[in-house]
Amino acid sequence: MHPATLVYTCSFLLLVGALPGWTAEIDPFGKVIEGINHGLSNAEREVGKALDGINHGITQAGREVEKVFNGLSSIGKEASREVDKGVQGINHSLDQLAHGAGHAAGQAGKETEKVIQGANHGLTNTGKEVDKGIHDVNHAVGQAGKEGAHHGGAGGSGVGVTPLNSGASVNTLFINLPALWKSIVNMGL
Repeated sequence: MHPATLVYTCSFLLLVGALPGWTAEIDPFGKVIEGINHGLSNAEREVGKALDGINHGITQAGREVEKVFNGLSSIGKEASREVDKGVQGINHSLDQLAHGAGHAAGQAGKETEKVIQGANHGLTNTGKEVDKGIHDVNHAVGQAGKEGAHHGGAGGSGVGVTPLNSGASVNTLFINLPALWKSIVNMGL
């Protein structure tokens, strides 16, 4: 109830109740003032109760706002923890990826090394086979030279030359091409 309405109502009731007292009382205004004071005391109590209610409501509202801020703070902390966990997970995954890439590169290096060693081994064996082929060619040429000198007659110096009656040019070395070819094919080239 509004305080002015309360005072008005109390004053009116006192006046109505004071009319019969005017006849019995000598000081009717004293009764009116006493009634007004009583009404004002009641009004003051009601206003005090209203102010207490308002203060209580403001205090409760403050507590609720504090709970909201505490909740938001807690949510922020939890979100921060989750972001930290996510970043740690990403870092761990990147570490694993780097380790895997390093391992793969190491394996590729080992395989490359094996290929190079195999190529070197193959080249070494090819070189040995070529040496054998050259040795066989030299041996065949030497043999051919011995056979020209042996078949060319006793008086000539025909070592390593073809006989004159063969139709070949003079002083040309005889190379056994089928034997050379066979040596090359045996080398695996």
